[in-house]
Amino acid sequence: MKSLTDMLYWVIGVLAFVWAIWELIVFVTFKDAQGHADMIGGLNHLWLSILGIVITCACAVGLFMRHPRQVEEIHVTK
Repeated sequence: MKSLTDMLYWVIGVLAFVWAIWELIVFVTFKDAQGHADMIGGLNHLWLSILGIVITCACAVGLFMRHPRQVEEIHVTK
């Protein structure tokens, strides 16, 4: 069950990151009714992009907090 939860964190984190990038692109290229660039009108897209980044960071923290004492063993051979 541990690996299924890890996979869920990965999928949600990646999807949230893609969604955040998409919303940021929509925010930057937002145009008003006359076709002029209007970033203030697309402010909701900026907030959604920030929300996507927060979700991505939460998934990354959750993923790494699930393995707090996992130590990589290094075998040195001569």
